[in-house]
Amino acid sequence: MKTKLIIVADLGLLRAYRKTQTATDRQPHLELIAELKPAEAHEKRSDQVTDQAGRFPRGSGCGGIPGDLSAGEQLQQETEQTHRLIQQLAEKIDALLADDEVTDCVLAASAPIHKQLVDALKPKARNKIRQILASNLAKTNPNDLLAHFENATAVSPQSI
Repeated sequence: MKTKLIIVADLGLLRAYRKTQTATDRQPHLELIAELKPAEAHEKRSDQVTDQAGRFPRGSGCGGIPGDLSAGEQLQQETEQTHRLIQQLAEKIDALLADDEVTDCVLAASAPIHKQLVDALKPKARNKIRQILASNLAKTNPNDLLAHFENATAVSPQSI
């Protein structure tokens, strides 16, 4: 049986739905088949950084105040966390699309991450994606999702 998936994602939530429609149904039905909520995306910064390790004294030689501390290694922390979260989302999407019964997929990912997410996917998974929306629909009611994809202009992963 051929299966079509609808996947919606942002950094903190990924939901995958299977589109089903029986002969008696007027409208297709979306069945939630997978959900990913990376814990790291929902933690406060104070929960992630528990001590002051990595902070280095500036010293007074550079015009700094004695005892003043530099932020040091923390500059790239948000970027690294975003990259890790995108990788987790991509791995989940790769796993979902690895099934040979899945013939095609539509994907909606929040605008800041949609290009990075598609780039992180394996070619086999990328080839199954028929449409991409740069919209955060992760918390949208499943009954409304199909309308978003029908009303949007189709963008293929190859054009990103």
